[in-house]
Amino acid sequence: MAQLMEHVKTQSTTISSVHYFGLLALLLAFSVPAIAQNNFNLELLNPGEIMVNLNANEEAQVEQDTLHVNLYYAAQGRDRVSLQDEVNRKMAAAREVLEESDIEYSIQQYRVYEVQPGRPTRGDVDNAIWRAQQSMTLNGQDMDAILDLVAELQGLELVMGGMNYSLSRAREEEVADSLMANALAKLNSRAEAAAMALGKSGSEIVEISMHSGSNAFYRTGSMAMEMAARDVATPVAEPGMATVNFNVSARVILLP
Repeated sequence: MAQLMEHVKTQSTTISSVHYFGLLALLLAFSVPAIAQNNFNLELLNPGEIMVNLNANEEAQVEQDTLHVNLYYAAQGRDRVSLQDEVNRKMAAAREVLEESDIEYSIQQYRVYEVQPGRPTRGDVDNAIWRAQQSMTLNGQDMDAILDLVAELQGLELVMGGMNYSLSRAREEEVADSLMANALAKLNSRAEAAAMALGKSGSEIVEISMHSGSNAFYRTGSMAMEMAARDVATPVAEPGMATVNFNVSARVILLP
């Protein structure tokens, strides 16, 4: 009898626990959508008021202000050790040039890989052809200084891997701030126009959200040149344009 009572007590506890956690999960399931809903309650509208959703967008074309250049040095042969030594020496010389400038740079992407396996017919099955290379990236807004520096690095036998422009985050935010006032004025004008069209006395903005972004159109260039160490003409480059946009959306009450 005691064992039966203990079994009933255990089952009762289990059922209560299941019921409790099931109820908790049910409450959470209903509360999450409520949290995600808009803060304004449509039931608070007074007779004659109308809720409308409006948005306005402003955009501007802006010249890109940051230049990015990729350069690399590569060597190819059968002696992996000597190839790496050659790359190391070239990149060390390039770094000395970079350290004398104020240009932001990074040196990375070191690779040593097999280009062509050894050929048994020549007795060099274990003597493959290897390629060693390392690249660097230059970034900055002093475009003339970067291009002059690129020419100097090309004179050290570094090869141009690619060049492109972008719009800096600081410049994008500066332009977006200037667009915000116009976007808000346009939104307010639309709210008043909607009220007038529907025969209402006026409008009131109750909720608003704002977003800015940019679509950059890069003008890129790439070159592959093998040359002895000598004077190299400065590369030619021109920045492209980027579109900065500022969007405003709002919930507006049209007053009776």
